[in-house]
Order: sequence, then structure tokens, then C-alpha cells
Amino acid sequence: MTGRDVGYVFPERAAAAGGDPAAGPVLRVEGLAREGEFAALDLDVRPGEIVGLAGLVGSGRSEVLETIYGARRPSAGRVLVDGQPLRPGSVRAAVRAGIGLAPEERKAQGLLMLESVTRNVSVSTLSLFSRGGWLDRTAERGAAQAATRELSLRPDNPDAPVRTLSGGNQQKAVLARWLLRGCRVLLLDEPTRGVDVGARAELYAVIRRLADEGLAVLLVSSEVPEVLGLADRVLVLKEGRVVHTAPARELDEHRVLDLVMEGSPTP
Repeated sequence: MTGRDVGYVFPERAAAAGGDPAAGPVLRVEGLAREGEFAALDLDVRPGEIVGLAGLVGSGRSEVLETIYGARRPSAGRVLVDGQPLRPGSVRAAVRAGIGLAPEERKAQGLLMLESVTRNVSVSTLSLFSRGGWLDRTAERGAAQAATRELSLRPDNPDAPVRTLSGGNQQKAVLARWLLRGCRVLLLDEPTRGVDVGARAELYAVIRRLADEGLAVLLVSSEVPEVLGLADRVLVLKEGRVVHTAPARELDEHRVLDLVMEGSPTP
């Protein structure tokens, strides 16, 4: 229907995909937990690496991302960026440290639906365009357009209302926000929900390119093939606990489903 071979939806991994093994993690999570949602979790993500969280709905995947981002306060553990611990339960501290989140419900949680593309992209960096209490709208618009052009957002019109964009282009607007902010860690919760097959291929290419350019990406998706196709390393969750960790190339969909049904923790 899209004129594309589904076998080429996922971009090829570069030779250096997965980040430099010698590089320290830009994001480190130590013993992070939220009572009733997920147990003590340890993970790290290096620059240039995509780490995926796979599991059934209700396994705690989205809650992990929101807790790392500071939208939920942990009951235990800590989050570190470049070795520096973040204040628990503080979105402001996470954003200042270089963490960006593309939430699962982008229309309700990630976008200002009555505003333009420019305002949606610049909302996290308005201080850059403020002079003496006035907003330099020309600079704001130019910066937003440069960020959206990097992601090939269509239409190429920063004044377009974001509500008129397709699902894929709305997601690109969210990603452009964090590109403009210069974030170093990108948290993606169901990045292709509500996006058609053709636009998915474009988003996959964008995510892979951002990682290849040095971003650390933590990805959540309810679609196991999506996690395996994009991630370099996968953590399998069942009922809030990590039951297996492995490079994505060593897993397939059947193996992941077996793990979440069996739920045998990694020794």
C-alpha cells in the first residue's frame, strides 16, 4: 500500500551502532523503584546507544520512563546524567541535565494542540529568545524551522497549527523540541503510536540517525518487533521486574514473548 518493502522499514545499524563500549554511560539508573509499579531497576545508556524496554502492557515500562524524567517520584534509587545525580521527582532538573521525553499520549501530554509548530518546538527553550522581557519571535521561528527541517517535518511551515499535522509529523515536532534544546538523553514512549506505516519508516530512520549522532536513547514500545528492530540492547520486563537483558540481535519476538510469559529472572 505504501510502495515500500516492509523488510526495509528498520534502518541498517552502522558499524559503530550501540555506542563506544569504552565510553561511560550518559544515563545511569541505580536501584530505581516505585512502590506498586516497578521494582529496583538498574540500567545504563551510552552515547550513541538505543536501549529498549520490552514487555506487556502493565509491566511498568512507561512508569520507568516517567520516573527517570521526574514526572513520577521514585520510592527508591537514583538517576544520574554524566555521573551527577538528579533531584528525584523533578522534571526541571531532568530537562536541565539534558533529558527529553516524547510521551505515549503526545496529543494530551506532549503537544500544545492549539499552538503553532514554532511554539511547540520552542516551548522548552523560550529563554534563548527572550531579551529584556520581550520574545524575539523572528529568532524563535527561525530556530524552530531549522530544527524541524533537520527531521524533514511536513509541511515546511513553522506557522502551521500543530493540530493539522499528521501523527508522524506531530511526533517529529516533539523530537525537534528536544533537538533545539540540545538534549543528550532521549526517552521515547511508544514513538510510533497512531502513525501510519510509511511515516513509521521515516521515524525509525530519524531515531537511528539521532543515536548515530551521539544521543543516548531509551525506547519503550508495546510492539516487540519495533523494540528489536531499533534497539541495540533490550531489557525484558515482567510485572515491574527485569527478567532478561541481551543484545537485540540475540533475541527474536518469540523469545521475548516466552520470557514475559515465563518471567524467569536473569541469574
